Amino acid sequence: MRRWMLIGLLGLGVLASCSVKEDRSDAACWITVTAETSTSMSIWYGSQRILDNHPGSLVDHMVPRGTVDLVASNNDRFTVSEGEQMSELFAQLQHLDTDGEFAYAGVELKKQFANVYLDFKEEDDGRTGYDLLVTGTVYGADNHTLRPVEGVFRCTPEPLVDTRGYSFRAPRQKEESLTLRLLSEGETVDTIPLGELIRKAGFDWTKESLGDVSILCDLPAHTFTITVMEWEGPVTFEITM
Repeated sequence: MRRWMLIGLLGLGVLASCSVKEDRSDAACWITVTAETSTSMSIWYGSQRILDNHPGSLVDHMVPRGTVDLVASNNDRFTVSEGEQMSELFAQLQHLDTDGEFAYAGVELKKQFANVYLDFKEEDDGRTGYDLLVTGTVYGADNHTLRPVEGVFRCTPEPLVDTRGYSFRAPRQKEESLTLRLLSEGETVDTIPLGELIRKAGFDWTKESLGDVSILCDLPAHTFTITVMEWEGPVTFEITM
């Protein structure tokens, strides 16, 4: 009850500061944002963050007139440290018109990472005897624009428990930098250009919600069978390099 009384008093104060006879273009806008599940919400006005990681499924907030950017996410890990996979980040960016007295928005989070599955054809369990290392030049997403952020990405794919091969989570990419190195006693034995293979298979890193990729590696033949698993359904390509 006290919360709603406070909101009402704030609203009355804003209305009192903008009389009917005055130019209301400089008055604040009351913004209401709802989400189906609990999220972390930030609001940006230009380069200034005016609401910082507000938790919950509802936001009622006063914002400047004009346009604000709403960033909603399921966690606040937009970038990862060296040695870590990309976090399971679901997020959405909305540009909201706040020229009026009130603005409303609903949140629909989008998948900001791709699961990459690796299977080695010549092995019974799809796992090679080499050590694996994935490297790249994007280590996450910008917490305002959701665009890829350049930085060192380095992780070790994890063996899958209930099926063949390995997997790792890759952040949204901006180029073909993802590389898989096969190591023996710390020395590189072979290099697989994952970024190039994924591009040739038609995977779209610019989609609002990213799909996943499965790569079957035939190392002796240097042939790779790639299945792109988008929301519309899987598509398979075979590429020899």
